[in-house]
Amino acid sequence: MLAFEKHVLWSRTNPDGGTTTYYYSDEITWIVGALALAWLIWFFLARYIRAMKMRRPARHRNHRRLRQIIRIKNELSSRYLQPGFSSNIHAVGIGMLGGDHCIQVFVADAGNELWNGSGATPLPDRYRDVPLTLVPMPAADFLAVSGLKAAANQYQNGIRNYQDVIIGGISGANANLTGQSGTIGYFCTRKSALPGRKQVYILSNSHVLADLRKASVDQRDLIMQPSPGESDSNRPIGSLVTFSKLKFNGNTNEPNYIDAAVARLWSLHQYKPVLPFIGAAKGYVLKKDIQVGEAVRKFGRTTGYTEGRVFSIFLDILIRYDRTGQSAFFKDQLFIEPASPDFEKFVAKGDSGSLLVDEKQNAVGLIFAGTSRAPEFPNSATAKPIGSGADKPVGIEGYAVVNPIDEVLDRMKIELLL
Repeated sequence: MLAFEKHVLWSRTNPDGGTTTYYYSDEITWIVGALALAWLIWFFLARYIRAMKMRRPARHRNHRRLRQIIRIKNELSSRYLQPGFSSNIHAVGIGMLGGDHCIQVFVADAGNELWNGSGATPLPDRYRDVPLTLVPMPAADFLAVSGLKAAANQYQNGIRNYQDVIIGGISGANANLTGQSGTIGYFCTRKSALPGRKQVYILSNSHVLADLRKASVDQRDLIMQPSPGESDSNRPIGSLVTFSKLKFNGNTNEPNYIDAAVARLWSLHQYKPVLPFIGAAKGYVLKKDIQVGEAVRKFGRTTGYTEGRVFSIFLDILIRYDRTGQSAFFKDQLFIEPASPDFEKFVAKGDSGSLLVDEKQNAVGLIFAGTSRAPEFPNSATAKPIGSGADKPVGIEGYAVVNPIDEVLDRMKIELLL
């Protein structure tokens, strides 16, 4: 096979009676093959090196033990969160207790029965040798806001007005969402094997950039900045390209993993890939490398700049959407608590779509839901947030539910604009 020979392709008779013969050399095959192989190696190696540079280096963790706990959490989640089992339990996640992972069971009211017909039966201390802990917590909602003009006086740090230069963290939403407001999260490009300048896109939530009452994208799906629900004048800055369709049946066997949408930013608008008080995103974090207790921050349309901590990982949760009146089941999410006492809230209505980053500006996730009302839990006065060490009840307002950013990037086939 390594021999280089000539092969007759064809021959022709010349007018003078002679013959002209055309040959094909094996050298051509080897040269073309070598060039093609070199290009393929370069292409995949370049993609791998770029991906490694964009990812935050992994931190030490016992991944084998965590995988075992995730499987056990999935068992409890499929039981506790299935429709009709409990009107009190609304989420199951993984947190920290005494320096080790535990499974958290979130309830709307610790004073009520845990599941239908359980009466005064308490939550077991352990399940399959993993500690269980009860966390009183109000049920989370999608964080798009309807007519939140009163809150504009309460939170002065959010950006709700017209912006000449489009940046992350400012007000923006689908033109069809009359009276609604959300947050433009950040900028991205769509994955492509072709080199060259790439189109810039806006990244936010489906329930911010899309009208979930429609099944598909059409020419009316324009993105307004600021959002249609703001008092300031707005104008279209782009058009919706694609969004993750959400299932609202609440079935644990048909989970949602992301609430994300991508819109094309029209080229006539200036943009800058930064977040106020934070700066530009420098990379992203894999879901398996996010740790309970690590510090995070965001800038959103309503609460502006806030700091928090990862409270739960691999969280399974039911989220209610006001515009449909139905609940959607999300799997393997993140749950963020505010970094009190400096920040009473981490999020509020209108912060949907905000990009969550760590202390070194690596993207961690996309905020899409949370709690923004102050509930009262008569039996939760002694409960403490797991892993935070704070002397406050768990059931305070302002927690956030977040899509892990690697899930968003993979499922939407995009890359953050870094």
